[in-house]
Amino acid sequence: MKLYLICPTCSSDDVMKNGMTRRGKQNHKCRDCGRQFVENPQGQPKGPDTLSRIKLLLLERISLAGIARVMGVSKSWLHNYVNQLYAVVESQVTIIPKAVGKCTVQMDELWSFVDNKRNKQWVWLAMDVETREVVGCHIGDRSQGSAQALWDSLPSVYRQCAN
Repeated sequence: MKLYLICPTCSSDDVMKNGMTRRGKQNHKCRDCGRQFVENPQGQPKGPDTLSRIKLLLLERISLAGIARVMGVSKSWLHNYVNQLYAVVESQVTIIPKAVGKCTVQMDELWSFVDNKRNKQWVWLAMDVETREVVGCHIGDRSQGSAQALWDSLPSVYRQCAN
């Protein structure tokens, strides 16, 4: 019994074998329209259901390797998809206006190293005590210039409350 292939473009059944693809699958060519195709292509676009599930899993803060394993997608495809999603995210933070009054800000710092232990980097944070919002941030060394950069990163409503 011979299986008949139908061209996905013109629906013709006049199809011949046309070598192998670089992935080792049998390639076919339609004699009517010249379209080349494989019988069961692997690189199908992901459906909207799959994409919405991946977005939900990303919101749950599951690791990318875990999402790729559960959803049956490759890690490289998932990385590219996540990069496309985050490319459209607004990078500028909008600050909710606050009434001028008593503002209490808590400053903190922590350090880590990059590449080797001689390259210490300090993360400076400023948080609003009431709302626990991070209102200022700077990454650099532990110098007066970095402290000034943290001060400059504070919104003006917090700077005008300082004594």
